[in-house]
Amino acid sequence: MADHRVGKRGQFIGSSGMLFIDQTAADLYFANYFETENENRRVAVVCIAWSMAMLYVQEGVRGDDEWAHAGAALITINVQDHGVQPPHAVASVPPVTQAAIAGTQALHRINGHWIPGKRLPWHRRITVTRQRNQEMHYHQPEERGPDHVPFFVPKPRPQNANPPPAYKTFQKLTLGSQVSNYRRIQSIDNGGNNGAGGN
Repeated sequence: MADHRVGKRGQFIGSSGMLFIDQTAADLYFANYFETENENRRVAVVCIAWSMAMLYVQEGVRGDDEWAHAGAALITINVQDHGVQPPHAVASVPPVTQAAIAGTQALHRINGHWIPGKRLPWHRRITVTRQRNQEMHYHQPEERGPDHVPFFVPKPRPQNANPPPAYKTFQKLTLGSQVSNYRRIQSIDNGGNNGAGGN
């Protein structure tokens, strides 16, 4: 059986998209998604404002599209703020973001309900662990569609997908921010349909 544990040096699992308010990522589970028949829990992160995200916990059953808020489980998640990163960039970080402390309580309206969570300000180095350093499970999610759907969370990619989806077990999640301007190249047909105004 393959060893899916991540070593102490860690491994990147990609970015958590924060392109629009209410965009949500939830690919970190308390137990293996495919091996758990009963209720499971997962860590969800939602963008609540430009430069601010919120962590909360959901519970549900494999295959269900709707997972419920698991408020009582929030106390089992430890969030530690290690300060603005990189330290010399403090002057370029908005004051409201500098003033926020990771792990402090936040509220956000999700699907019509006020849900409590823990603040995750951008431009910080933040670590997230479970009580007693219990394991978490990362399952690579299916790709999102082109539409901006609030609170939509893609399911884990099927185990028999080609190429096989990434699956890792770990004990500590480190969050950080990076600013990147994307580059895109494309061809333009003779009719000019993909010119300056094209997609």
